[in-house]
Amino acid sequence: MPGLLKVGMIHNADERTPLDRARELYKTGVPLPFVVEFAKKVSNPKQKETILHNLLSQYTEQINQNREFFRVSPEEVRTFFELMDGEMWVDTRIVHEDEDKDKDEDEDEDEDEDEAGYGDGATANAVKRSGRDMRKYFTDGQRISHTIGINKTWIGTYDYARNGIICDTILYQSLSGFVNTHHKKNGTYTNNGVSGWATAKCEVDGQWISVSKLQPLQ
Repeated sequence: MPGLLKVGMIHNADERTPLDRARELYKTGVPLPFVVEFAKKVSNPKQKETILHNLLSQYTEQINQNREFFRVSPEEVRTFFELMDGEMWVDTRIVHEDEDKDKDEDEDEDEDEDEAGYGDGATANAVKRSGRDMRKYFTDGQRISHTIGINKTWIGTYDYARNGIICDTILYQSLSGFVNTHHKKNGTYTNNGVSGWATAKCEVDGQWISVSKLQPLQ
């Protein structure tokens, strides 16, 4: 529900995933399926759940004292999650598609550089290929977005350890995979897709800027 998050724990986590729990919660009387924003595997989960609920009830609004729903943003809850030891959960469904698109674009740009006299092909190729490594452009936890039309926006978070973008618990291992999956779900995917490096944006110092304007991190 808009503006509300359910914050709870999963029993038998070795056998069930957050997606399983989300599906269980989608019953009669619930207008829309639950979407898993994020989850973390921790020790003593019941104790941590109680502490987390106490914190959220102090700093945010708990809609019903007997329910686990809070009027809070995902970003605020994630801050509390980061204080807990454990391993963040990532959906095992991993999108690999469109990785070749990034590589093809690198090769095209390499040819352009050779024609422009920017050095020998081998040197230019090495520079451009290394430039498409997301680790060289994004920092851990940085938000990346893609918008279709006026307000159809996907926002993902860059995971440095996995070198991918996490959006709705799915890990996208290429920027173009993230963007073109958005187009496919929206019904606007055409031909061979589009370049994520040309159409996505990322958040820098609170402002959204085009990824195409990024320089490699120092």
